Amino acid sequence: MKILHIANFGFNKQGAHFYCTDRKISAGLIENGHFVYDFSFRDMARMGTIFKTKKLGANWANKEILKIVENLEPDLVLIGHSDLMSPLVLKEIKQCYPKTKIAFWYVDPLYLEQKLGFIHQFSPYLDAIFCTTGGEYLKKLKQPNLSVAYMPNVGHRNVEHLKQFDVDNIENDFIFCGVVYKEPEREKFLKDLTDTLSSNQIPHQFYGCFGQAGVYGKAYYKVLAQARMGLSYSRRNDVQLYSSDRIVQLTGNGLLTFSPRTPGFEKLYKENEIVYFDDQNYLAVKIKFYVENPDAAKKIAEAGWKKTKNSFNAQRITQFMLEVTFDLPLSEDYEWATEVYR
Repeated sequence: MKILHIANFGFNKQGAHFYCTDRKISAGLIENGHFVYDFSFRDMARMGTIFKTKKLGANWANKEILKIVENLEPDLVLIGHSDLMSPLVLKEIKQCYPKTKIAFWYVDPLYLEQKLGFIHQFSPYLDAIFCTTGGEYLKKLKQPNLSVAYMPNVGHRNVEHLKQFDVDNIENDFIFCGVVYKEPEREKFLKDLTDTLSSNQIPHQFYGCFGQAGVYGKAYYKVLAQARMGLSYSRRNDVQLYSSDRIVQLTGNGLLTFSPRTPGFEKLYKENEIVYFDDQNYLAVKIKFYVENPDAAKKIAEAGWKKTKNSFNAQRITQFMLEVTFDLPLSEDYEWATEVYR
């Protein structure tokens, strides 16, 4: 097929976010045999005005999309985020090219419902919506004209390429990369954890919080390549199947990954593939145990790495997305198939 992929590819980041979802999705579609034309909406919007501001240039970018559709006549228009797109563009595509399918993917949490207005505006013209949140929040998006489905965070073998379970010489036993978000409960959890690790003399480093700068691009991968274990900890951890993409960045690079016991997440990763915890005290105990038992840590880390490579790779997830969008039977027993609403 010919696929127009409209997302926020971040050309203005100069590659610092090369591991983000949009490029992995395009890569997966290509691996499945399709032609993909990437359109970075925000970057093109900035080009549409001398002021280089995306809001002022959004109208120009919307017109460019219609020109591309006219030239390409894609079988599928796939949209990732792109909240500055006009729903009228989608309406015109549907009117002029009724055979063209339109699907939308979204990796921010659906519990931030105040940010979802543009999705509801898109909905009348969509054939499918894919989100990394499941459960009731996902079901709210269901409309008679479209399918909604959960999608796991996407990994790719050429992006998550490390095998930390095979590395002997590391600087930090444990890392966390993320921000506090000015949320007192989250800040206390992370502060108590780093204090406990310090008191137990466990080499660790937190990035993006407590005065330590965040790391991106090759600097982020340097941090991963110097660590044995990592924490995947989202702003909320009580939402069905939701996790930030940190989960695949850690497991996919072979770090022993610790995760809160998020509802439904054991559909994706079993107890022997990542380490689940219920509270900060239990987490600290588990970290200490795996520092002292490296063989046990390696076994789980390698199992988690294999799960991400085999189950959550871009080729498999995009195949699933196409099957749902084109209303085809699912070709595999996807672990998350119970979260598909057609």
